[in-house]
Amino acid sequence: MITKEIQNIFEFISFLDSNKKDYIQKYLPICEELEKLIGQRNQLNPHENYRDKQKYDVFQKEISPKFDILLSNIYHPVMDKLSELKIWSGDQAKSSISNNISSAATNFKSTFESDDVPLVIAYENKYLNFRKETNSNFLTLELVFSLLDRDLKELFDYFKDSDEGEFDALMAEVIQCNSLEEAVRLHQENPSQNKRFSIPSLDAATENGGQIIEIDRYDMLTHPVKKTNSSLEEAVYRIKLLKRFIENNNGNRAFRGVENQNESVFQLVFKSICSDSIWDINSEIDNGRGPVDFTVSRGAMDKTVIELKLAKSSKRKQNLQYQVDIYKQAKHSDQSVIAILHFNKAERDRAVKILKELNLDKFKNIILIDGEEKPSASNVKSGNL
Repeated sequence: MITKEIQNIFEFISFLDSNKKDYIQKYLPICEELEKLIGQRNQLNPHENYRDKQKYDVFQKEISPKFDILLSNIYHPVMDKLSELKIWSGDQAKSSISNNISSAATNFKSTFESDDVPLVIAYENKYLNFRKETNSNFLTLELVFSLLDRDLKELFDYFKDSDEGEFDALMAEVIQCNSLEEAVRLHQENPSQNKRFSIPSLDAATENGGQIIEIDRYDMLTHPVKKTNSSLEEAVYRIKLLKRFIENNNGNRAFRGVENQNESVFQLVFKSICSDSIWDINSEIDNGRGPVDFTVSRGAMDKTVIELKLAKSSKRKQNLQYQVDIYKQAKHSDQSVIAILHFNKAERDRAVKILKELNLDKFKNIILIDGEEKPSASNVKSGNL
């Protein structure tokens, strides 16, 4: 008997098949244009030459609206369908897709009936035909299709009568990198390759079974699009990228184990998302106003300090009170952005309470980041698929 979870997977495959013609005729040409523009953009060196920076910005203006078309017509409809069918649970890392399909496949292998096999084979062919005829991840769905290919292979291979590897050509090569910077660089050198990139979760990787963090190539493609006009805007942007990476892209794995829940690891993670900035982002210990973790600047006239703090610190209120005093005393004090990382609800509640007591809870440049590792979908009841 076809289970509800497997039926949902089949319905998603039918959704892809029903849109195949439009994808090929309307959107593959846009993908090809984007690949060409991105290749030309990546030949430039905007960090070292102003002319390259100007050309880079021109390319970005062409690239951004084309990406918006793919997002509106392919990425969001596909992700909405996966969510509607409870194949994707809404996590930005997309790991729930893999967990949910694997769980559905495992259950189905023990409950299927002989009459189900022809239908399974029919949907395998439908999915394979879609992947072969489109021959694209549409630049925005690299990680999604990589997970689908891998986990649908697990399902369909169980019902094979031959050794023919129909899915082999679809399998993405996993490239292990030492840092996000290296992953971005390798991707930019050849964005059209069928590859997935992973980085170790810093020191925690070797202590937690070699865990890796998979990076969505769409994030790497769109990562440099943001153009900031001041050091404060750049600092806020970088902290928001840091927040997204930690909360939604498995960056919280860097903090596995109490020994890794410290400001040094926090700073290492922050450095990894700053490699493409055209601003000067440097470590700074003390500039006369107390400890500062990083400064963002471009010349002497525009400078913002970034402080990375842990909510669990016993001196958090004292340190934030010091910041308040600085703001009150200095008419032209440096601009500041503060990121506070918490690892559980108690730490978050304490940080929120302190901010309210100091009348800082409405201060937009103080950003809370959730570093707590969320349970995987495999630990959730199968009824939540």
